[in-house]
Amino acid sequence: MKKLAITPFLMLFAAVTFAQTATPAAATAPAPEVKTQMKDLRKDIRAYDKSKAEAKHDINKGDIAAAKTELAVAKTDKQDIKADAKVLKSEGVDHPVKLADKQVKKLDVEAVKTDVKDIKADKVAKENAVKAGDIAAVKADNKDLKADRKDLKKDIRAARRDGVARHAHRIR
Repeated sequence: MKKLAITPFLMLFAAVTFAQTATPAAATAPAPEVKTQMKDLRKDIRAYDKSKAEAKHDINKGDIAAAKTELAVAKTDKQDIKADAKVLKSEGVDHPVKLADKQVKKLDVEAVKTDVKDIKADKVAKENAVKAGDIAAVKADNKDLKADRKDLKKDIRAARRDGVARHAHRIR
């Protein structure tokens, strides 16, 4: 008899308890201001990586004065990164610097992949022009191919500088 009297009371208690718990908020798209701040953070990270790489290059050449100026630029970039990260954390973004690093690396790999696609398309166009016997088109395709290869080398260097873990040249 006691169990019968206690059971409805426990069910009422459980219902009240579940009614008080908050439902998780639906995932919403980040605000436009967060997107622009993340873009600024990515630019700062790229600038920092570039400044550090140029300083290292200058040190290897023996140009200490230029290396010092590059390191000073890198220091200001690092301060910008910290300030942007602080603002993004206050906006609710978890680990903004880590997230921006991943995004930079992803963009670098995508840039290399598009360059590879452009090179393949230029090679096909060149082969088609050779088969057709169009010398002017072959020369133009050679010029495009050379420019795309130059862009690919530049993007691979940028990817390595930005810390792409896997080898960007293997994407070819």
